[in-house]
Amino acid sequence: MSRVVVSIYDDLGNPHYGGGGAAVVARVAARLAEEHEVTVYCGSYRGAVSGVRDGVRYVHLPVGWAGPRGGQILFTLLVPVLALVVRPDVWIESLTPPVSASLLPLVARCPVVGLVQMLCGADMQRRYGLPFEAVERRGLALYRHFVVLNDVDARLVGEASPRARVTVIPNGMDLPDDGGDDTAEGPVLFLGRIDVRQKGLDLLLAAVRDDPTIRLDIAGSGTAAEEARLRELTGGLGDRVRLLGRVDGEAKEELLRSCSVMVVPSRYETFCLTALEAMAHGRPVITFDLERLAWIGAGAGLTVPAFDVGALRAAIVRLTGDRALRAELGRGARVRSRAFDRRVAEARYSALVNDLLADTLAPPGRQRLRHADSRARVSSDMRDTASARSRAALARAARWAEPVSRWPNTWRRTCSRVPLARSALYDSESPSRSSSTSSGSEQQ
Repeated sequence: MSRVVVSIYDDLGNPHYGGGGAAVVARVAARLAEEHEVTVYCGSYRGAVSGVRDGVRYVHLPVGWAGPRGGQILFTLLVPVLALVVRPDVWIESLTPPVSASLLPLVARCPVVGLVQMLCGADMQRRYGLPFEAVERRGLALYRHFVVLNDVDARLVGEASPRARVTVIPNGMDLPDDGGDDTAEGPVLFLGRIDVRQKGLDLLLAAVRDDPTIRLDIAGSGTAAEEARLRELTGGLGDRVRLLGRVDGEAKEELLRSCSVMVVPSRYETFCLTALEAMAHGRPVITFDLERLAWIGAGAGLTVPAFDVGALRAAIVRLTGDRALRAELGRGARVRSRAFDRRVAEARYSALVNDLLADTLAPPGRQRLRHADSRARVSSDMRDTASARSRAALARAARWAEPVSRWPNTWRRTCSRVPLARSALYDSESPSRSSSTSSGSEQQ
């Protein structure tokens, strides 16, 4: 049985993260475990227990002591070291902040697939003023295989690593049955990781603060510092804004069924799985005009100019106050969500892994044929250049040899009396020619 390794700092049980990326990896790993031996390496945290779940072996690397942020950096450094002792047949690496790349492709002795849950170099550079984006691009150039969630990231990683094979596989989910109330009158909902700046929670709260009619539920967890900042921003808003903390299972489903609108006020997103979850429940989504969120579509919600708090507030008021529009966009959202069935996404991951294994485990003769075919794919320009160089070399040789042809016969006779240097290789291959040449010299 082939061995597949997945490395991701995040984990479903991580109290600081545990986001959509961890949920996607858990489902993909379980699907791959139906055909292969799968191990997931992730970052440790308080209460983390390694073991087998859904047929997948989970191993928590000891990085939790460095804290949520430091643990990410330490995890990125530790994964290449792990590859020195762990030798799978395929390695899927979920790229981890602060730089969405690592040195794993240099040390792993198997195909490495970079899973781009988020290219964070540009955002980190804006936040800290350090050249994270340049470092990220240099790191991405080491990879020869990528899975990305959208066409924008496909273009970016393709520019960073032109020789890489890039596969676009959007996230998917278990789609609930049709039905339910298309016009629930519950609060506006934000659902996701608590990261005030990236998720735009400061912008959302600024929009809510200026309109006392808006009710907002914020569900999710984050680091202690981010949650403290969120509590500070909600000061003075009373019970109009509820902080629900982390929600899972049936509690999460109930929130999605009862909310009137889902708001995604993020400054930066790659896909946003929670938006898809809300759409699958027939809830319209309000987003900023971000290129990576264009998959949602105009018929599934409202899009407002990026980071415009006034426009965000107006969109929330419009949808919460217009029952007919909310129902229409909710139906469009449910229809759109049907394009993102998780079984289709997981089947594409399985096909990619099997394709890589077929190349890696191919018989030597088949591998040689592939290499020969690769070497044969030389451009016509290169062939023309090689021919031109050959012709130039022959012309130079002819010019050097021309004076020899004009030597007088006496010089040629003199040169012919110089004893020939013996060559064991020449003599062994052509003894008769060697002996005749030698005797001819003696006679002269």
